[in-house]
Amino acid sequence: MSSSGIQLEVTITCLSIIATAGYIWYRYKPKTMKTKSSDPYGLFHLALNKRPGELESAPKTEWLNMGYWRDTDIFPDACEALTLKLLDAARYKAGSKLAHYFSVLAYVGHGTGESLILLLTHPSIPRPTHLTGITSIPLHHERSLERVKTISSDVDTVVSLHLGDAVYKPGAKHHPLDPASPLRFDTILALDCAYHFVTRESFLRQSFNRLEPGGRVALADICFANSPPTSFKARKLMPRENAISKNDYVRCLEDLGFEDVVLEDISDGVFPGFVRLSKERGLGWWVFAWVLNWYYRAGARFVLVGGSRPRTFVES
Repeated sequence: MSSSGIQLEVTITCLSIIATAGYIWYRYKPKTMKTKSSDPYGLFHLALNKRPGELESAPKTEWLNMGYWRDTDIFPDACEALTLKLLDAARYKAGSKLAHYFSVLAYVGHGTGESLILLLTHPSIPRPTHLTGITSIPLHHERSLERVKTISSDVDTVVSLHLGDAVYKPGAKHHPLDPASPLRFDTILALDCAYHFVTRESFLRQSFNRLEPGGRVALADICFANSPPTSFKARKLMPRENAISKNDYVRCLEDLGFEDVVLEDISDGVFPGFVRLSKERGLGWWVFAWVLNWYYRAGARFVLVGGSRPRTFVES
Protein backbone atom coordinates (compact mmCIF):
# COMPACT_ATOMS: atom_id res chain seq x y z
CA MET A 1 0.00 0.00 0.00
CA SER A 2 1.40 3.41 -0.91
CA SER A 3 1.83 6.13 1.68
CA SER A 4 -0.87 8.17 -0.05
CA GLY A 5 -3.34 5.41 0.70
CA ILE A 6 -2.77 5.46 4.42
CA GLN A 7 -5.56 7.03 6.43
CA LEU A 8 -5.27 7.57 10.14
CA GLU A 9 -8.40 5.69 11.16
CA VAL A 10 -8.84 4.06 14.49
CA THR A 11 -11.42 1.38 13.81
CA ILE A 12 -11.36 -0.50 17.05
CA THR A 13 -14.74 -1.31 18.58
CA CYS A 14 -13.90 -2.91 21.92
CA LEU A 15 -10.98 -3.06 24.26
CA SER A 16 -8.03 -0.92 25.09
CA ILE A 17 -6.91 2.00 22.98
CA ILE A 18 -3.46 0.47 23.09
CA ALA A 19 -4.74 -2.27 20.80
CA THR A 20 -5.17 0.37 18.10
CA ALA A 21 -1.43 0.36 17.60
CA GLY A 22 -1.58 -3.29 16.65
CA TYR A 23 -4.39 -2.57 14.23
CA ILE A 24 -2.53 0.30 12.55
CA TRP A 25 0.58 -1.82 12.15
CA TYR A 26 -1.42 -4.75 10.78
CA ARG A 27 -3.54 -2.63 8.45
CA TYR A 28 -0.76 -0.70 6.80
CA LYS A 29 2.26 -2.97 6.83
CA PRO A 30 3.35 -4.46 3.45
CA LYS A 31 1.16 -7.33 2.25
CA THR A 32 4.15 -9.65 2.32
CA MET A 33 4.24 -9.22 6.08
CA LYS A 34 0.59 -10.17 6.72
CA THR A 35 0.21 -12.78 9.43
CA LYS A 36 -1.60 -16.03 8.81
CA SER A 37 -3.82 -15.46 11.80
CA SER A 38 -7.21 -13.83 11.33
CA ASP A 39 -6.58 -11.91 14.55
CA PRO A 40 -5.11 -8.51 13.56
CA TYR A 41 -3.64 -7.89 17.00
CA GLY A 42 -2.02 -11.19 17.92
CA LEU A 43 0.71 -10.90 20.52
CA PHE A 44 2.22 -7.62 19.35
CA HIS A 45 2.14 -6.27 22.90
CA LEU A 46 4.84 -8.66 24.07
CA ALA A 47 7.55 -6.41 22.65
CA LEU A 48 6.36 -3.58 24.89
CA ASN A 49 6.87 -5.76 27.95
CA LYS A 50 10.60 -6.23 27.42
CA ARG A 51 12.63 -4.47 30.07
CA PRO A 52 16.04 -2.93 29.49
CA GLY A 53 18.48 -5.79 29.00
CA GLU A 54 15.79 -8.24 27.87
CA LEU A 55 15.93 -7.48 24.15
CA GLU A 56 17.07 -10.99 23.22
CA SER A 57 14.86 -12.88 25.66
CA ALA A 58 11.13 -13.40 26.01
CA PRO A 59 9.39 -10.86 28.28
CA LYS A 60 8.41 -12.03 31.74
CA THR A 61 5.06 -10.20 31.63
CA GLU A 62 2.32 -9.68 29.04
CA TRP A 63 0.68 -6.40 30.07
CA LEU A 64 -1.56 -4.49 27.69
CA ASN A 65 -2.92 -1.20 28.98
CA MET A 66 -1.81 2.42 28.76
CA GLY A 67 -0.16 2.44 32.16
CA TYR A 68 0.21 4.96 34.97
CA TRP A 69 3.60 6.65 34.61
CA ARG A 70 4.01 8.85 37.69
CA ASP A 71 6.93 6.95 39.22
CA THR A 72 8.30 4.88 36.34
CA ASP A 73 9.29 4.93 32.68
CA ILE A 74 9.09 1.12 32.31
CA PHE A 75 5.98 -0.14 30.50
CA PRO A 76 5.15 -3.25 32.59
CA ASP A 77 5.65 -1.31 35.82
CA ALA A 78 3.32 1.44 34.57
CA CYS A 79 0.69 -1.15 33.60
CA GLU A 80 0.84 -2.76 37.02
CA ALA A 81 0.56 0.65 38.67
CA LEU A 82 -2.61 1.44 36.71
CA THR A 83 -4.12 -1.90 37.65
CA LEU A 84 -3.39 -1.30 41.34
CA LYS A 85 -4.98 2.14 41.14
CA LEU A 86 -8.09 0.56 39.66
CA LEU A 87 -8.25 -1.91 42.53
CA ASP A 88 -8.01 1.01 44.94
CA ALA A 89 -10.92 2.68 43.14
CA ALA A 90 -12.86 -0.58 43.54
CA ARG A 91 -12.05 -0.70 47.29
CA TYR A 92 -11.40 -4.35 46.76
CA LYS A 93 -11.33 -6.37 49.99
CA ALA A 94 -10.41 -9.89 51.01
CA GLY A 95 -12.85 -12.71 50.32
CA SER A 96 -14.58 -11.01 47.41
CA LYS A 97 -15.91 -12.68 44.31
CA LEU A 98 -14.19 -10.71 41.58
CA ALA A 99 -15.42 -10.35 38.03
CA HIS A 100 -12.49 -8.97 36.07
CA TYR A 101 -12.85 -7.31 32.65
CA PHE A 102 -9.43 -6.23 31.37
CA SER A 103 -8.42 -4.38 28.13
CA VAL A 104 -6.67 -5.82 25.22
CA LEU A 105 -7.47 -6.16 21.62
CA ALA A 106 -10.71 -6.20 19.75
CA TYR A 107 -13.70 -6.41 22.05
CA VAL A 108 -13.34 -6.75 25.80
CA GLY A 109 -10.88 -8.79 27.70
CA HIS A 110 -8.16 -9.49 30.16
CA GLY A 111 -5.57 -9.74 27.41
CA THR A 112 -3.32 -12.74 27.70
CA GLY A 113 -3.90 -12.95 31.42
CA GLU A 114 -1.40 -10.67 33.14
CA SER A 115 -4.09 -8.92 35.19
CA LEU A 116 -5.50 -12.28 36.25
CA ILE A 117 -2.07 -13.41 37.38
CA LEU A 118 -1.62 -10.21 39.37
CA LEU A 119 -4.89 -10.85 41.20
CA LEU A 120 -3.76 -14.38 42.01
CA THR A 121 -0.17 -13.65 43.05
CA HIS A 122 0.47 -10.03 44.06
CA PRO A 123 1.56 -9.90 47.72
CA SER A 124 -0.54 -6.83 48.57
CA ILE A 125 -3.78 -8.06 46.97
CA PRO A 126 -6.11 -10.40 48.87
CA ARG A 127 -7.09 -13.45 46.84
CA PRO A 128 -10.66 -13.46 45.55
CA THR A 129 -12.72 -16.55 46.25
CA HIS A 130 -13.95 -16.55 42.66
CA LEU A 131 -12.32 -14.86 39.67
CA THR A 132 -14.19 -14.52 36.37
CA GLY A 133 -12.56 -13.20 33.23
CA ILE A 134 -14.04 -12.24 29.87
CA THR A 135 -12.37 -11.73 26.51
CA SER A 136 -13.78 -11.96 23.01
CA ILE A 137 -10.45 -12.90 21.41
CA PRO A 138 -9.91 -16.68 21.13
CA LEU A 139 -6.12 -16.34 21.05
CA HIS A 140 -6.12 -14.36 24.29
CA HIS A 141 -8.66 -16.68 25.89
CA GLU A 142 -6.51 -19.72 25.12
CA ARG A 143 -3.29 -18.00 26.21
CA SER A 144 -4.90 -16.88 29.48
CA LEU A 145 -6.13 -20.41 30.18
CA GLU A 146 -2.60 -21.73 29.72
CA ARG A 147 -0.98 -19.08 31.91
CA VAL A 148 -3.53 -19.17 34.72
CA LYS A 149 -3.44 -22.97 34.82
CA THR A 150 0.22 -22.88 35.81
CA ILE A 151 -0.53 -20.99 39.03
CA SER A 152 -4.20 -21.66 39.85
CA SER A 153 -3.34 -24.95 41.55
CA ASP A 154 -1.37 -23.00 44.15
CA VAL A 155 -4.29 -20.79 45.21
CA ASP A 156 -7.79 -21.42 46.51
CA THR A 157 -9.45 -19.08 44.00
CA VAL A 158 -11.98 -20.60 41.62
CA VAL A 159 -11.08 -19.22 38.19
CA SER A 160 -13.60 -19.12 35.31
CA LEU A 161 -12.69 -17.63 31.95
CA HIS A 162 -15.44 -16.80 29.47
CA LEU A 163 -14.98 -16.27 25.73
CA GLY A 164 -17.46 -13.64 24.57
CA ASP A 165 -18.44 -9.98 24.47
CA ALA A 166 -18.41 -7.81 27.58
CA VAL A 167 -22.08 -6.91 27.25
CA TYR A 168 -24.57 -9.75 27.58
CA LYS A 169 -26.76 -10.34 24.54
CA PRO A 170 -29.80 -12.63 24.59
CA GLY A 171 -28.73 -16.11 23.61
CA ALA A 172 -25.17 -15.82 24.92
CA LYS A 173 -24.50 -19.00 26.88
CA HIS A 174 -23.00 -18.92 30.37
CA HIS A 175 -22.33 -15.18 30.22
CA PRO A 176 -21.32 -13.80 33.64
CA LEU A 177 -23.71 -10.85 33.27
CA ASP A 178 -26.67 -12.96 32.15
CA PRO A 179 -29.61 -11.82 34.31
CA ALA A 180 -30.47 -15.49 34.84
CA SER A 181 -27.02 -16.35 36.18
CA PRO A 182 -26.97 -17.41 39.85
CA LEU A 183 -23.54 -15.85 40.37
CA ARG A 184 -23.23 -12.33 41.76
CA PHE A 185 -20.08 -10.32 42.26
CA ASP A 186 -18.68 -8.13 44.99
CA THR A 187 -16.40 -6.31 42.54
CA ILE A 188 -16.52 -5.76 38.78
CA LEU A 189 -13.56 -4.15 37.01
CA ALA A 190 -13.13 -2.73 33.52
CA LEU A 191 -9.58 -1.60 32.79
CA ASP A 192 -8.94 0.60 29.76
CA CYS A 193 -11.73 -0.83 27.63
CA ALA A 194 -15.26 0.30 28.51
CA TYR A 195 -15.22 3.28 26.14
CA HIS A 196 -15.45 0.74 23.29
CA PHE A 197 -18.38 -1.25 24.69
CA VAL A 198 -21.65 -1.25 22.80
CA THR A 199 -22.62 0.36 24.96
CA ARG A 200 -20.87 1.42 28.15
CA GLU A 201 -24.22 2.27 29.73
CA SER A 202 -25.51 -1.24 28.93
CA PHE A 203 -22.46 -2.73 30.61
CA LEU A 204 -22.95 -0.55 33.68
CA ARG A 205 -26.64 -1.41 33.89
CA GLN A 206 -25.90 -5.13 33.64
CA SER A 207 -23.09 -4.80 36.17
CA PHE A 208 -25.42 -3.06 38.63
CA ASN A 209 -27.85 -5.96 38.37
CA ARG A 210 -25.13 -8.59 38.93
CA LEU A 211 -23.49 -6.89 41.92
CA GLU A 212 -24.18 -7.98 45.46
CA PRO A 213 -25.75 -5.25 47.62
CA GLY A 214 -22.81 -3.06 48.59
CA GLY A 215 -20.74 -4.38 45.68
CA ARG A 216 -18.73 -1.95 43.58
CA VAL A 217 -17.91 -1.44 39.91
CA ALA A 218 -14.69 0.36 38.98
CA LEU A 219 -13.45 1.45 35.58
CA ALA A 220 -10.26 2.92 34.19
CA ASP A 221 -11.79 4.60 31.20
CA ILE A 222 -11.73 7.44 28.68
CA CYS A 223 -14.29 10.22 28.48
CA PHE A 224 -14.01 13.95 27.74
CA ALA A 225 -13.33 17.01 29.84
CA ASN A 226 -16.44 18.74 28.56
CA SER A 227 -18.51 18.23 25.43
CA PRO A 228 -16.79 15.71 23.13
CA PRO A 229 -15.41 16.98 19.80
CA THR A 230 -17.54 16.24 16.76
CA SER A 231 -14.78 15.70 14.20
CA PHE A 232 -14.32 12.51 12.22
CA LYS A 233 -11.29 11.41 14.23
CA ALA A 234 -13.08 11.82 17.55
CA ARG A 235 -15.97 9.66 16.39
CA LYS A 236 -13.51 6.84 15.65
CA LEU A 237 -12.29 6.65 19.24
CA MET A 238 -15.52 5.23 20.64
CA PRO A 239 -19.20 4.70 19.85
CA ARG A 240 -21.10 7.98 19.86
CA GLU A 241 -23.13 6.92 22.90
CA ASN A 242 -19.93 6.56 24.93
CA ALA A 243 -18.51 10.00 24.06
CA ILE A 244 -19.63 11.82 27.19
CA SER A 245 -18.19 14.41 29.56
CA LYS A 246 -16.89 13.66 33.04
CA ASN A 247 -20.00 15.20 34.57
CA ASP A 248 -22.27 13.13 32.34
CA TYR A 249 -20.32 10.01 33.29
CA VAL A 250 -21.00 10.56 36.98
CA ARG A 251 -24.63 11.36 36.24
CA CYS A 252 -24.97 8.14 34.20
CA LEU A 253 -23.89 5.98 37.13
CA GLU A 254 -26.13 7.84 39.55
CA ASP A 255 -29.12 7.54 37.20
CA LEU A 256 -28.54 3.76 37.04
CA GLY A 257 -28.77 3.58 40.83
CA PHE A 258 -25.11 3.60 41.87
CA GLU A 259 -24.18 5.53 44.99
CA ASP A 260 -20.88 6.85 46.34
CA VAL A 261 -19.82 7.62 42.77
CA VAL A 262 -16.25 8.93 42.56
CA LEU A 263 -14.42 10.07 39.40
CA GLU A 264 -10.69 10.87 39.43
CA ASP A 265 -8.97 12.40 36.39
CA ILE A 266 -5.51 10.82 36.04
CA SER A 267 -4.86 11.93 32.45
CA ASP A 268 -1.54 13.61 33.25
CA GLY A 269 -0.23 10.35 34.66
CA VAL A 270 -1.34 8.28 31.67
CA PHE A 271 -1.33 9.99 28.27
CA PRO A 272 2.09 11.74 28.30
CA GLY A 273 3.95 8.64 29.46
CA PHE A 274 2.35 6.31 26.95
CA VAL A 275 2.75 8.81 24.11
CA ARG A 276 6.43 9.14 24.99
CA LEU A 277 6.88 5.37 24.97
CA SER A 278 5.09 5.02 21.63
CA LYS A 279 7.25 7.64 19.94
CA GLU A 280 10.34 5.62 20.85
CA ARG A 281 9.06 2.43 19.20
CA GLY A 282 9.35 3.17 15.49
CA LEU A 283 7.13 4.59 12.74
CA GLY A 284 3.96 2.59 13.36
CA TRP A 285 3.97 3.43 17.05
CA TRP A 286 4.88 7.05 16.31
CA VAL A 287 1.74 7.32 14.16
CA PHE A 288 -0.30 5.88 16.99
CA ALA A 289 1.27 8.34 19.43
CA TRP A 290 0.25 11.20 17.14
CA VAL A 291 -3.35 9.95 17.05
CA LEU A 292 -3.47 9.46 20.81
CA ASN A 293 -1.98 12.88 21.49
CA TRP A 294 -4.59 14.42 19.18
CA TYR A 295 -7.35 12.90 21.32
CA TYR A 296 -5.70 14.19 24.47
CA ARG A 297 -5.43 17.73 23.10
CA ALA A 298 -9.03 17.50 21.89
CA GLY A 299 -10.23 16.93 25.45
CA ALA A 300 -10.01 13.16 25.98
CA ARG A 301 -9.49 12.36 29.64
CA PHE A 302 -8.34 9.16 31.32
CA VAL A 303 -10.33 8.64 34.49
CA LEU A 304 -10.88 6.23 37.33
CA VAL A 305 -14.58 5.85 38.09
CA GLY A 306 -16.24 3.84 40.82
CA GLY A 307 -19.76 3.37 42.12
CA SER A 308 -21.48 1.03 44.57
CA ARG A 309 -24.80 -0.76 44.52
CA PRO A 310 -26.78 0.35 47.58
CA ARG A 311 -26.92 -2.19 50.37
CA THR A 312 -30.64 -1.59 50.79
CA PHE A 313 -31.54 -1.70 47.09
CA VAL A 314 -34.73 -3.66 46.44
CA GLU A 315 -35.24 -5.11 42.95
CA SER A 316 -38.56 -4.35 41.36
